[in-house]
Amino acid sequence: MVDSENQVQLLDNVVGSLKDINPWITTAILCVLIVWAIARARSAHFLYDRFWRMVGGGEIQNSTLKAYWADVRDVEGFRFRTGINFPSMKILLTTAQWTRDHNINIRDLSFARGWIRDLPWVFGEPPIRMIRSVVIALLLPFGVLATGTAYMLGSESVLLTIKESKVIFWTDGFTATNFFFESHIPDFSVTQNSCPTLQLEGLTKEDVKVICETLSPDNLKDIKKSLTEQRIIAGYFLAVLTFISFILLRSLAQAQMAIKLRKYPKPNFGASEPQYELTPSMQPVLTESSICQRESTNASG
Repeated sequence: MVDSENQVQLLDNVVGSLKDINPWITTAILCVLIVWAIARARSAHFLYDRFWRMVGGGEIQNSTLKAYWADVRDVEGFRFRTGINFPSMKILLTTAQWTRDHNINIRDLSFARGWIRDLPWVFGEPPIRMIRSVVIALLLPFGVLATGTAYMLGSESVLLTIKESKVIFWTDGFTATNFFFESHIPDFSVTQNSCPTLQLEGLTKEDVKVICETLSPDNLKDIKKSLTEQRIIAGYFLAVLTFISFILLRSLAQAQMAIKLRKYPKPNFGASEPQYELTPSMQPVLTESSICQRESTNASG
């Protein structure tokens, strides 16, 4: 009964601590997201605009300024959505027309944005052979390490090292076996009953004594604890290796995508504005003065 009450009290304390920490975690996450959004959008106009409205600032009334501010927000939004730095609305519209003319997926353009130079259709030349060689050279040892780490993650035995002699062996608390990379020690597999008679070249009496102690039922709890720690560390390293391998493969794919996009003809930027079909609301309206001017021009011609 006392143990049950202590357990309930412990859970209450843990929950209470989490409640105290929770607002700080939420605040930290919010700050990180805001900084990330500003860095990706390359401006903080959206934040200033939201703050301006919060303090009671009104909307823009002038139609010209309102249209200009809408363009700024649109460019900012496309920067955030794609991660591409569009310096102006003109460059954004030109890029959109260029991708449409050549049937380029905006996701491919965003994926290769690391190789974009001054304009979204200008790419640097990736040294693809060097990148491929570096990726392969790193993935080979990473693959070996990941295989060994995955084995340790799924193993039911913990890998231990004797401090004095540096002998490494496996044990699950019931059976102890040699570590296969210890070439100077013959193969062995012993239990608690057969351990005292273990005599192998490369193992001293102190080594045998330590190995036998790991098979004692009194030390089973410590062995299980060490096994849990081994799995946590192995899981951490496996996650890190997987993440690094993903980054390497992604970098190679981005370079290949940049080479592909470099082959498309570049838009004639600066010579003319990107052409778009005019919607009915954008059609030019002929006024009386413009009609008279056109008629006088035709008559003089």
